[in-house]
This record gives sequence, C-alpha cells and structure tokens, in this order.
Amino acid sequence: MLLAVEIDNSEISFGLFDKHDVDMLVDSFKISADLERTSDEYAFWINGLLGYNGISRTDIDACILSSVVPQLTDTLTLAVKKLADVSVMAVGKGTKTGFPIKIDNPADLGADLVANAAAVIDIKSKENTKKLPCVIIDMGAATTVFAVNANGEYIGGSIMAGVGLSLKALHGGTALLPTVSPAAPTRAIGRNSQESVRSGVVLGNAMMIDGFISKFAQEMKADDGIEVFVTGEYAETVISSCTHKMRYIPELTLRGLCCIYNNNVKA
Repeated sequence: MLLAVEIDNSEISFGLFDKHDVDMLVDSFKISADLERTSDEYAFWINGLLGYNGISRTDIDACILSSVVPQLTDTLTLAVKKLADVSVMAVGKGTKTGFPIKIDNPADLGADLVANAAAVIDIKSKENTKKLPCVIIDMGAATTVFAVNANGEYIGGSIMAGVGLSLKALHGGTALLPTVSPAAPTRAIGRNSQESVRSGVVLGNAMMIDGFISKFAQEMKADDGIEVFVTGEYAETVISSCTHKMRYIPELTLRGLCCIYNNNVKA
C-alpha cells in the first residue's frame, strides 16, 4: 500500500492507495501541521489514525511526500521511516512529473501544484472526451489558480492570499475587526462586522476566482470551452458562491502524488 503525504501550511494530509493504484484510494485523513512536534509524536499520531481506520502500518510498503513547509519535510520523512521502515520519495528537483512544465524555472513550482496537475492530467487521459484546457484551483492558506493547456502542458498561473490568511490578516492588522470563522456568506451586504468580513473575504475570493477563470480562458484562446478542477481546505466554502462550473475533488493532491510515484517507479 502506498502512503501519500501532503504537507501544507496548516494541515498534513495522508492518503493510502491499495496496490499503488490511483483509483484505489482506501482511506485518507488529516492532522494539524505543528512545527513543534517531533518525528516521534508525528509517528504516534499517524499510527493511531491508521489503526482507527483499520489499517496496519505493516500494510505500507512505499511512501511519497510533497511539502511546502521545509521545516517539516525532514520531520515527517523520519516519522514515516520510524512508522513503516520504508524509503520516502520527496517531490522536488529531478522528480519525473509525467508532463511538460512550460514556465521560466520549473524548479520553482511547488510540489503541491505539481501533484495537482499530475492528477488532472491523469483524470483527463482516462476520459474519452475532447481535450480542453484546464484550470486547477487549490484553496489552502494561499489560493492558487494555474493552467494546463489542451496539450497537457503546465503553463503557469496566479497566487493570492487565501480565505484563512485573509481572515487572519484582517483581524491581526486592524484594531477593531473581529475574528471570523470561514463560512459562506448569506448575503453580500453584511449587516454587522462579522458578516461584512465574511462577505468581503469569501465572496471576494469567489469573484476573484471567477474572474481569473474567464481571464485564463481568454489568454488560452479556449473558444471550445475550459474545464475547472478545484481542491483545498476552503474550496467547499467558496465554490458555492462561484458562477463557473467546477469539479471539486478533495483528494486531488494525494491522487497526483500517487501518479507521480508511479511515473518515477516505472521510469
């Protein structure tokens, strides 16, 4: 069984793929990302969640990891090795992605963005439909909007402050604005500070995403249409306020990690 690990700024996601097959995701779970935890503590928590989901650590025979938090990369790598005694493949420079990356410096591309693209390209390769340009949106601490053209080439995108980061910035950077939980607004015209902040951040992100999708389609000359894939911690909160049709896949990054692992093993 392949263990896929995605380290984000606020949480760490785990996915278990039977027979290393991207279409056989047995289970997934998340824990909070904490820079103070040791590798032993992470191993303890992961082992407990595996057991809670009826999976033994001895079932794990391979692991792939992506990280946007360098301080946690070595810690989680050591935790997995202690837990399952397997080598850990880290997505980074030299990793075979399985698709062309047409940006100025491919090494600058985050491992999570690489995994998202790998998953989308794999999904599209299995569908007997016309190949259309794709927009891939990931709503974590940052909201990323990136594009894959109809030829399956990764061509770049945009990065902006996400929902959680925006809410924290408004509260931390002002004297009077309150802490607000991320939730879909009931109306655009807020009638109190919390409603107004929620409208501005959540509805503002939705409008921004809709705008970027339209702009990307225009720049890619997508006259026949465009497909939009979305994932991330705040995706469900935001997409209900978007006007474009989207395919929401919560485990998109984990699926992509499985694809990348198989690309490198076969290579």
